[in-house]
Amino acid sequence: MASRPLLEVAALCGLALGCAACKPAEEPLPAHVRVSIDGAVISPAKADGRQWDGMGTVPAGALTAIGDLLRTAHPAAAAASVAGFAAEAAGAGTEPPEPFGSAELFVGGRSLGRLALDRPGQRDTCTPGWKGPPTWRRVPLAPDVHVSGELIDRDLVSDDFIGRFAIHRDHLVEALRARTVYPVAVGDQAAGQVLFVWIEVWPE
Repeated sequence: MASRPLLEVAALCGLALGCAACKPAEEPLPAHVRVSIDGAVISPAKADGRQWDGMGTVPAGALTAIGDLLRTAHPAAAAASVAGFAAEAAGAGTEPPEPFGSAELFVGGRSLGRLALDRPGQRDTCTPGWKGPPTWRRVPLAPDVHVSGELIDRDLVSDDFIGRFAIHRDHLVEALRARTVYPVAVGDQAAGQVLFVWIEVWPE
């Protein structure tokens, strides 16, 4: 006869397997989706700590606080917190950038088009939004689908490069299943000045 502990373990395993079997399966992914880039969250400072415009530097404490916020487990909460903090830093005279740029979507090594990331008249912001927003339609969810983008700070004399970002298939699937505007954390890419990119992905 099996011992009582073994019977209890077997019973718990049976419950676990039953729960796994009862867990609703994720909806199958659509063959094609619509992908939009709504906006971004940019660091209030250049990689060396200087303001984007002007001659001053951003207080080190502000950048440390943003680093702490980026470690928030939930991406939407982290993005909202960083966006709010960046906006406060901008209001405190840190001379934010005038961001513009472009993004290009690739599938199978082929470009599905490069789109402008811009909004006329948008100035002094670490949380830019894009006119449109820029959108690709009938995008196949192929294993190698990805978006490659870059942002630049528009200046009177010489534009400053802000940074590059990449959005991959996994990000697109996460945004599709979130069914809302979704923040992709990109602060660990390139120089780390682009912190989040807000995207929307819907089935087509």
